[in-house]
Amino acid sequence: MALPYNSIASQPQGLETATINSVAYVVDSVDMSTIVSRTISRTDANGDRADFLIRDGSDQITGSMTLQRALTTTVLPDVGTVFTYDFDRSGTASSIVVSDVKVSRSGEDFDTFDIGVTLVTYQA
Repeated sequence: MALPYNSIASQPQGLETATINSVAYVVDSVDMSTIVSRTISRTDANGDRADFLIRDGSDQITGSMTLQRALTTTVLPDVGTVFTYDFDRSGTASSIVVSDVKVSRSGEDFDTFDIGVTLVTYQA
């Protein structure tokens, strides 16, 4: 398998773009669930597991995204900023809020950073 080649140093590679507070970032990766479930176990008279039930959970759905800056001067998104993005490619964008921003730099990567995100409204 050939490695990707890009002769233009400023050309972003990754998925599509996500616009946060009017700034477009290239999405390198997304890690987020569409649903959260919980497992309820029932035991028998001896205390051993007899069966279980999986149902919708009530925990907030969180995840992370790795984004790429267009330029080294591109600002990082502010915590608390709400944006829309179709993270699961369902065809409809969901509302997502930035919960934290983490910068990790490496000589082998584009100028990327990670954001923690919380799902506000899921649109399937």
